[in-house]
Amino acid sequence: MPAGEGVRIAIRSARGADAARCAEIFLHGRRQAFSWQPAERFGLDDYYDCVRGDSVLVAETAGTVVGFVSLDPKAGIIHNLFIDPGWRKRGIGSALLREALGLLQGGARPAELACAARNADARAFYERNGWTPVGEASNQPDALVLYRLSRAG
Repeated sequence: MPAGEGVRIAIRSARGADAARCAEIFLHGRRQAFSWQPAERFGLDDYYDCVRGDSVLVAETAGTVVGFVSLDPKAGIIHNLFIDPGWRKRGIGSALLREALGLLQGGARPAELACAARNADARAFYERNGWTPVGEASNQPDALVLYRLSRAG
């Protein structure tokens, strides 16, 4: 996949050797996405807990992982999508979403994901990519918004 400026991105299944890099991207991404929380609330080990049992795809360029998505294909749920800050706004997140949806195809239910209600950038990204919020988020600081994407059509 082209990523601008002559750089090519490959999306593939994660390997064990990718975990440390994904954990780093996850840590920095969560600290930014939940900026109202103390940074020390999040740690590198959180990645391993949050993707346990999931399928994980990574976006890679020149041997470096620059983003990942984790999902549960059987449940039709995307759990995590994080891009290295230096690689954002190059279509990598959209490409990872498309690949993840390919793994979710065939389910009877629409694909779902949850996003922090206060993460305006992520919410705008999902909505630009065709996801629709379901219901209203509570006004709690860590409230999540459920998004759905119908796979029909």
